[in-house]
Amino acid sequence: MTTHLSTDIRPGTYTIDPARSACRLTATHAFGWKPVTATLAVRGGTVTVAADLPRSSASAEIDAGSFHSDDSRRDRDITGRRFLDVATHPVIAFRSTGLVWRAGVWQMAGVLSVRGRDSQVTVTVAACTPAGEGYRIMAAGELDRVAAGVTAGRGIIARPVRIALDIYVTG
Repeated sequence: MTTHLSTDIRPGTYTIDPARSACRLTATHAFGWKPVTATLAVRGGTVTVAADLPRSSASAEIDAGSFHSDDSRRDRDITGRRFLDVATHPVIAFRSTGLVWRAGVWQMAGVLSVRGRDSQVTVTVAACTPAGEGYRIMAAGELDRVAAGVTAGRGIIARPVRIALDIYVTG
């Protein structure tokens, strides 16, 4: 994967625009059957672009109750007590711990908090391009849902969940 970063990224702190940003999840059944794709709404956050790019950072909050797939019954199950437990844990939070250039791509490591449990996650920044008064940032990665605290459905849902982020920031 080649990373496409704008050559004119201005250092500064940018605010995530929730109305234009989204998080998409893709998981498969434990035996690889039919992938399931869902979206989650981004509540907000910040991206700080440092003059020395590896010192850049990000934080974001995702609305756990906004889980939406093509099946309303599945949506109720996932947002319910067995999976995301949004009544107790309405927010999924991310905070970066580092940005590195590795194998020709920018990788952002961070801590993801789901159901009150922290786990490590790394996303690859696929693009950061000018968009109006800010930037559009596209990133993707994979998380281990069991390590992230979502342990229900072990015989039905595979552990890895792919994450795709489409984030707009303004400053």
